Amino acid sequence: MREETKSLIRRIVFLVVALGITGAFMFPLLWVVLSSLKTRLEIFALPPKWIFPPTLQNYRDILHSDFMYHLRNSLLVAVISTGVSLVFGSLTAYGFSRYPIRGSDNILFWILSLRMLPPIAVVIPFYLLFRSLGLLDTTLALVLVYCIFNISFSIWVLKGFFDEIPIELEEAAKLDGYSPAQVFWRVSLPLVRPGLATTAIFCLIQSLNEFLVALTLTTRKAVTAPVGLAKLQTFLGTDWGRISAAAVIFMIPVVVFTIFVRNELIRGMSFGRMR
Repeated sequence: MREETKSLIRRIVFLVVALGITGAFMFPLLWVVLSSLKTRLEIFALPPKWIFPPTLQNYRDILHSDFMYHLRNSLLVAVISTGVSLVFGSLTAYGFSRYPIRGSDNILFWILSLRMLPPIAVVIPFYLLFRSLGLLDTTLALVLVYCIFNISFSIWVLKGFFDEIPIELEEAAKLDGYSPAQVFWRVSLPLVRPGLATTAIFCLIQSLNEFLVALTLTTRKAVTAPVGLAKLQTFLGTDWGRISAAAVIFMIPVVVFTIFVRNELIRGMSFGRMR
């Protein structure tokens, strides 16, 4: 068999496998989107209906329900905790990367161990702490908890990016009269934008998807979207159409943000492969 034919067969096999894997991952998303456009009877129809007259009634019901208030709480908590985590994470990671610190390996491992803790192991102490401080059912309590988890993750990710910046660039900037703070803000930080974008995506998704801590620390005022989705199940049964519509609306902010930073995200995700 000629080499060109073998190469063509390999490309076709690779394309079929790639399309199969992509389809497997996209099928649940497609099912949710289609369910959000169906009536209750069409959702449970057997065999499943792939062609049907779409309806927006599920979206109208969700837009006039408490879920939009819960979504606002989720976005508020996720954006604030992600922003705070990036600021403190980048400053701490830069310090560990550029300055000798005694026992830095042990300190970094301890920081990483905070990220390893399952939420169920810390949610009760957090509940008792915030109850004594009068912060239960507030967005501030959720922001503080999510910052603890996200800052440790940010430090570990961003330290690798700062380590890859040649020290000669910073020394040249110092020779030009830059102060240490100016070297960080004007030289080092712009060079780790892919790392900041990657970290922001993961912190944002982690904060938006978190369920157990939000369920334990909130009751009414600061309820987030994942908890709000669970509350859509009533004693009359599960309204899968409204839940699907709420899930689609819940995904939109993350999808929009990912598209906005997609170039930096691709560079950040391929960073480890290039090293």
